[in-house]
Amino acid sequence: MTHTFDEIKNAVDNCIIKPHPIKDNLFDIGTRGFYENPFTEIFANIIRKKSFYSHREKFLKSFLQSIENVSSEVIESLLLDLVVETQHTTLKGNFIDLILSNSKYVLVFENKIEHWLANPLEDYENDIKLRYPNHIPYFYILSYTSINVPQHWKNVVIGNIFTTIKAELPKQLIDKWDFYVQDFLNHYIPFISQLMNINEFEYYSTNFSKIIAANKQVNQFISDVVEKIKTRLPIDTIKRTKVEQNWGDGRGVRLFPCNSVDNITLEFKSTGKFSLRIYYYQDPQVHMTKLSELVGGSIYKNGKEGCTTCFWVLSDKEYENVENFISECISQLSKMRQYYG
Repeated sequence: MTHTFDEIKNAVDNCIIKPHPIKDNLFDIGTRGFYENPFTEIFANIIRKKSFYSHREKFLKSFLQSIENVSSEVIESLLLDLVVETQHTTLKGNFIDLILSNSKYVLVFENKIEHWLANPLEDYENDIKLRYPNHIPYFYILSYTSINVPQHWKNVVIGNIFTTIKAELPKQLIDKWDFYVQDFLNHYIPFISQLMNINEFEYYSTNFSKIIAANKQVNQFISDVVEKIKTRLPIDTIKRTKVEQNWGDGRGVRLFPCNSVDNITLEFKSTGKFSLRIYYYQDPQVHMTKLSELVGGSIYKNGKEGCTTCFWVLSDKEYENVENFISECISQLSKMRQYYG
């Protein structure tokens, strides 16, 4: 069957096409542009009206409340009506990172999260005055740390503000956008909550190499103690060894003499003393009396951790002599081996 061109054209023109909506995704949003542009695009996507993020208004309000010289009137106005624009081109061909505006106010943001401030800010100001002649303008520099900014501009330290925003958002993460926004915030929140004072800084900068060397010596000492214990027992007595980076107020090493999770833990205390913890994965209500007799001695107190029967040396009985400490450990390892046959 043949059709004329007009018949085919008419059929195509009258064909009902169901549009396939395209949703924003991480790869489209987070890879637009270069340098700080991905940050700007992600941030803009979170706060614009058509955002998929369910806590968008709370996020935006917290952000606006955290920046300098923005009154409650401005905040309420922008919450009701907001236009978000990124990479605004000035009449001279320069680019402004981010603009938030409505019919009355315009907030201009230059993003300097990772790079130095060398932008034609005067051109930005002049362009905004020409494009938004009836608006009240505000000018901001977004940065990771505090920086000096020119007249008419205010500095916004994004790490501090993101810390505030995160604290005010719901803790429960429901959908992918909750996770997405949390991850975005965390990326720019400083890891160090409190900076060193000058005395601490000078101490660490002067003694850093000594601290590293001392830490290596401590690790070596712990390894030597474990090796001494191993050499005094049958070769297959210690089935596994697990080094703990931190243990209470010091460091610890778990020794597993059986093919089970039962273990003896060596504790190297920050006080310079040595202690032991003994873990039998046996029901305390059934086995506590029998195990107490097995462990023996008046230096241990006992208790339970879940369904585990555990024993630990009393604080005033902790060892100051490493040889006594090693001997007790060997004794308890042998008892645990005998118990499990």
